[in-house]
Amino acid sequence: MGNLSTVELIGQLWPLVLAFISLVIILAKMDVRLAVVEDKIKTLFELWNKNK
Repeated sequence: MGNLSTVELIGQLWPLVLAFISLVIILAKMDVRLAVVEDKIKTLFELWNKNK
């Protein structure tokens, strides 16, 4: 990379940092949504088994 100043380095790396932060946020949201779906399916099976 040679003689890059701090500003130039930040200018080149900010898309990678932004992508990483976005990925972390998206994965965290997916984890929460999957937990909700898992709980709903569990409740559905409990109700289904109770009625039989």
